[in-house]
Amino acid sequence: MDGISGWGLLILLAWWAIGKAAATGVWEGHISFGNGEGNFHPCKSRETWWIKSQGYTRTAEELYTRYTEVAQQPYERVYARVRGLASKKGQYGHLGSYQRVVYVEEILEVRQAQSEDCK
Repeated sequence: MDGISGWGLLILLAWWAIGKAAATGVWEGHISFGNGEGNFHPCKSRETWWIKSQGYTRTAEELYTRYTEVAQQPYERVYARVRGLASKKGQYGHLGSYQRVVYVEEILEVRQAQSEDCK
């Protein structure tokens, strides 16, 4: 391998190995917050994702604020639609109990959960 392509391959492998975002898009599902942590249950998935802000933004904190305006108690499920990056599958958050991280870039909707959500 020449120097440039070798370095490019090394950077690509390092990026893949540290779990950078695997997918970007609009994600919908249910969120809940309690004990300082937030989690996201995407529609049509059994996974639980850890909620984080992207870079130095404070969108996860803003999502928490919007959640508290809707939820009546901690851990209540609330519907949310966000734009962001989802990490590749792994172990994240407290004790590695989350399958992915969603790095929230934009909050599109937060409201009471309804029975027709995720259909």
